[in-house]
Amino acid sequence: MQTDIDRSVFTGFKRVLRLGALIFALIILVLFAMIFYQHQRSAEAVRSVEHTRQVIAYIDALRTYLLNLDNAVRKYAESHDPAHLDPKLICRQARCPSAEHLIALIGSDGTQTARLAPLPALQSALETGFSAFQQRAEAGLNATPAGQELGGFDQSAIEQIHRILIEAGREELNQLETREAARIRDQNLSSALLGIAGLWTGLALLGLYRETVRLIRAGIHAEQTIRQLSLRDPLTGLANRRFLQENEKHLIAGAKRSGKQMAVLAVDLDDFKAVNDRFGHAAGDAVLVTSAERMKLLLREADVIARFGGDEFIIVLGQVDNAAAAREVASRVVESLCQPIPLTGGGTARIGASVGVAMCCTGTGSETLDDLFKKADTALYAAKREGKHTFREAKASAA
Repeated sequence: MQTDIDRSVFTGFKRVLRLGALIFALIILVLFAMIFYQHQRSAEAVRSVEHTRQVIAYIDALRTYLLNLDNAVRKYAESHDPAHLDPKLICRQARCPSAEHLIALIGSDGTQTARLAPLPALQSALETGFSAFQQRAEAGLNATPAGQELGGFDQSAIEQIHRILIEAGREELNQLETREAARIRDQNLSSALLGIAGLWTGLALLGLYRETVRLIRAGIHAEQTIRQLSLRDPLTGLANRRFLQENEKHLIAGAKRSGKQMAVLAVDLDDFKAVNDRFGHAAGDAVLVTSAERMKLLLREADVIARFGGDEFIIVLGQVDNAAAAREVASRVVESLCQPIPLTGGGTARIGASVGVAMCCTGTGSETLDDLFKKADTALYAAKREGKHTFREAKASAA
């Protein structure tokens, strides 16, 4: 029984449900892990790129500030106009850029730090020289004549500042391009991984869909089989009482539409108990199967034969011309079942049959199959009382 349960269609649905839940749990776990990883990498890349842009912007601001210092001093030296030394024209910010802050902003990049190491001293020299010029201008002294040494504003110092800042800016731009490329590469990799995860999800869904369809088909087939079994006798394969009850309206309506009659034959095997007592129940089952086969050979395709249990059978002749035709079928059933039945063990079973016949649909009444079963059964017992191996017809109902 446990093996049957393990092979059940509904057990298959349970297995698919567990498998589907496991697959989707794994997929969700992988997707969350990938999303978290991508979020971390993306956030790191964005921070890195943003920091590099800040450094580049600060390098440009510092370079502009130092160029403004140089230009202001040189213009003042040429024009002796103190307006050129106005601090607002040189740095409009509350705090002017400084080389020290740039080095601190770059942080742990040793190469850049080493490159920028001379810059604080050069900036300090420029700012000291600029302060000296401001003091001379405030004191009303003339500017340093053109061609004379301008302190920290000599050409080599300015060129060194430009070179340092340009190289630092170029290096930061290279790093920016590298980090942008790495960010795009990470995004592409994450997209590829997400695509692969989506593909595996699709394949898993397809597999689960196909397995579910297979199980649904198996379930429908099982349901149909169960229904067929519920309408059929498991031993002989004949219809059973429930089949006749479910098709009652169809059978009676068919007879009325055809303008003919319907006959119900109740068949009971005679001396069947002796077969079971003498040869055993297996032989009795074989006799029932053989009897069913013999009766089916006497009927048309539209006729119905059912086993009601034990050795009791019902034959429904859907369309017969008259009672004489029904009696002819009953006579042939009796004759066929009186013939010896060979058994597998070498013996021979000898039985007979008593048949009761009830006619339907000859008047305007509304008889049911149960009414006909009862009438045929009454006729059957009349045949048994009169010696068995014969048939009797029930009295017709009053119109």
